[in-house]
Amino acid sequence: MRHTLLYINCKSICFSHSYQNQVRHVIIFIFVTLQLAFFCIPANYITNEAMAVSDAVYFSDWYSQHIPSLKVPLLLIIQNSQEEITIKGGGLVTINAGTIVKVLKVAWSVCSLVRGLRQN
Repeated sequence: MRHTLLYINCKSICFSHSYQNQVRHVIIFIFVTLQLAFFCIPANYITNEAMAVSDAVYFSDWYSQHIPSLKVPLLLIIQNSQEEITIKGGGLVTINAGTIVKVLKVAWSVCSLVRGLRQN
């Protein structure tokens, strides 16, 4: 949905002859990008924090404690937290900071392509 809206706005910016329409579409483009960033940046933060759990447990000096019932669960926590967490939107698209960059790259490429076709 957001990718399609960015494409439509990019196409409208390139084909619009009116300054007012171009400004309107640029503002919509910025707001859609900010809305996408609103989801992607916290998802990236959650992923990074989840990866830091294993380091936090390891550096908690767990191995020097003489509680045998504590060592096995902590080892399992370390092992399970080393697997990367991926947050997906709709089960299809991975949501992280790289998603914003990819969307903006595609939108910029489409805009450049449409401008190039328009000049010919």
